[in-house]
Amino acid sequence: MSVADLACDGRFAVLAIDHRDSLRSVLAPDDPDAVSGEAIVDLKRDLVAGLADGATGVMLEPEYSIPQLLDGTLPAGVGFTAALEAQGYMADPEAAPVAVLDGWSAQAAADCGAAAAKLLVLYRPDRPHAAAQERAAAQILAECRRVGIPLLVEPLFYHLDDPSARPQIVLDTVDRFAPMGFDVLKLPLPVDPSHHPEQARWAEACREISERCDTPWTLLSGGGGFEGYCAQLEVAMDSGCAGFTVGRALWSEAAVAPPADRPAIIADLIAPRLATLRNLID
Repeated sequence: MSVADLACDGRFAVLAIDHRDSLRSVLAPDDPDAVSGEAIVDLKRDLVAGLADGATGVMLEPEYSIPQLLDGTLPAGVGFTAALEAQGYMADPEAAPVAVLDGWSAQAAADCGAAAAKLLVLYRPDRPHAAAQERAAAQILAECRRVGIPLLVEPLFYHLDDPSARPQIVLDTVDRFAPMGFDVLKLPLPVDPSHHPEQARWAEACREISERCDTPWTLLSGGGGFEGYCAQLEVAMDSGCAGFTVGRALWSEAAVAPPADRPAIIADLIAPRLATLRNLID
């Protein structure tokens, strides 16, 4: 297996639909627990059926999409990553180190045919909890190496009240994670675009990532709007980024639409958006 199975000519165009608890909050913000598992599976099935042909890879997870979407919904030739991390990490990011979902493993991800595994690590390099997160991530990476499956890591900051601190937080995170040997880093824009709207500042920070990091890195969307993400991706690609891993910024309108309306919204709005992103990286 190789991360090349998620890319085209070294460029990543990855559809991220590995959301679980966070997706419930999008679908029913007033009562997330009311969202059934079947509703989540149906949404993901529609998204993959309508969009995966336009992506180089898809991010899935072992609760609502593996194996449910491996029944032919995911097109042949489109690789997928399998999320490893357990849920509940957002409630208290420093309660415990990142852990693999109970009943799941790097071996299970490999056995189901994943091109790579993926690990979300809530991480602040300026907090004491950082050391525990680094050790846990390194142990999971070692297990992936033993199994023979590549690992994409998403070290994501949290509880950052001062937007001016974001560039240093992201760059320090890259300095910690890039030398560890992960196959791909999935990173946010290293500058808060609402605090620093100047694209020259975005480019400078993205170039710093590329200079510090021999590992390919992709830009996550972080739940923002599509037009803003397009602008960020264009700057990032000109600054050494290897592509995108896009989630709600791409498909949020389809997620909240009535199920009967979803296929048309995906075909008429979301698929052209994905094509736009592909043009930016190709």
